[in-house]
Amino acid sequence: MKTRCLPLLSFLLALLPCQSAPQHACGEQPNIILILVDDMGYSDLGCFGSEIDTPNLDQLAAKGIKFTQFTNCAKCETTRTTLMTGRYHTEVKGNSRNSITIPENLGLAGYQSFMVGKWHIFDTPLERGFDRYFGFLEGASNFFTGEGTKGGSSYKLEDQDYPIPKHFYSTDAFTDKAIEYIDQRDRQKPFFMYMAYNAPHYPLQAPKEDVLKYRGKYKQGWAKLRQQRYARMKALNIIPADMKLSQPEPDVRSWDSLTTAEQDNMDLRMATYAAMIDRVDQQIGRLVGKLDEEQITNDTLIVFLSDNGACPFDRTRQPTLDNDYMPWDGRSYYCYPKEWANACNTPLRLYKQNQNEGGISTAMIAHWPNGITQPGTMNRQRGHLIDLHATFRELAGTDYPADFQGNQIGPARGISLVPSFSGKPRQQHEYLYQNFAEAKNALIKGPWKLVDYKYLYNLESDRIESNDLSKSNPQKFAEMKAEFAKIDQEVNQGRAMKRINKSKSPKRK
Repeated sequence: MKTRCLPLLSFLLALLPCQSAPQHACGEQPNIILILVDDMGYSDLGCFGSEIDTPNLDQLAAKGIKFTQFTNCAKCETTRTTLMTGRYHTEVKGNSRNSITIPENLGLAGYQSFMVGKWHIFDTPLERGFDRYFGFLEGASNFFTGEGTKGGSSYKLEDQDYPIPKHFYSTDAFTDKAIEYIDQRDRQKPFFMYMAYNAPHYPLQAPKEDVLKYRGKYKQGWAKLRQQRYARMKALNIIPADMKLSQPEPDVRSWDSLTTAEQDNMDLRMATYAAMIDRVDQQIGRLVGKLDEEQITNDTLIVFLSDNGACPFDRTRQPTLDNDYMPWDGRSYYCYPKEWANACNTPLRLYKQNQNEGGISTAMIAHWPNGITQPGTMNRQRGHLIDLHATFRELAGTDYPADFQGNQIGPARGISLVPSFSGKPRQQHEYLYQNFAEAKNALIKGPWKLVDYKYLYNLESDRIESNDLSKSNPQKFAEMKAEFAKIDQEVNQGRAMKRINKSKSPKRK
């Protein structure tokens, strides 16, 4: 009797809803593809207001969700550390073993993990949970030759040095290898794929046909481009109809102050930048084509975002200008200046490294036919890339461990985005802590944002950070500063406050 009842009991239990399990744990574990681009501005995608041709990403957005208030850490390495660990980079600094990376955590749920592209953080991909890897380990690399910023190459194929072949272009090569990894995967297991393109980070380099597609389209200048994007963003409902356009910083030059030759050179640089984003979009189209071919598109979550806002540093190398090297020549090394970065971050203030909205805001897209119940919508809740670790764990049906490989793991900081996929509000962050090099920092609590321990903004009414409330609301200003000091101690051992207090100390004569 006992043995006969067990199958019936199991059948009845199977009919019960999985209320105690993570959402989606009852169904199939999705494949997960995380696409991170490098130094792309908030308004640089067509579906976020840009003139740049990005039909494949626009299509993913049209069938998925656009997250209009998603944020990062404003810098390559800090973002990547936070992203991979689900903890603030300040907590991991100097002790990467107090964290568990996304592939390590998903591996506990049976996932296989692959990576292509830029690593630029602690250890190596193969040491931190990835089964296969192709890319480079440092912060920047020549797109055609693979040479790093300081010379040499840190390209690896698995754990071996990789000599760069002729006719190489990194954006294409990363996609080639990602498609190969998908083709060679174990089809009995779900996979996690991390695609970290180095585009459109400097040096600005792209194939000739892509650059010429945009050549001459930017001779109207950066101010005009900003106005055009601003209007499109309103028409697309990316920003509210009553949202103002931030004023350029005082050191942003007038387009008319440039000579005709200088304007032509600036057009070339922006055309190259646009071409790099266009090329990424083309390659994402190839990737989705592979998913379609494998008939796994519906079972795959694709998340796309940027590691920080547009980059203001014009580090163009003099030999490039002296020799008139074109950006499809591997000897070239162009960057664009802050004026173009200001346009790329429309309508927000400042750029990469700054913890203002122009530094930390990213266009983010999530696409998953089997998991997103309200496609073609926007999510306007504040989110942060610490949330992706939590999201992927929930979808995989795995817990966050207290220890891993003999090391105690510190607390996870993110909140899962899974409710957002079905149009539900999710739990709000108690706070978001922002820090770059201890000098540039921010604390966000509800609508309030403290920037650099000097300025106070209400993001609900003033996302462009045009109205500093530190003097008109001294009580809230003092409250936010006290909160920053407390949280900085918790997640950063008080290092930012030490620097702040040191800067206030009278200098010795």
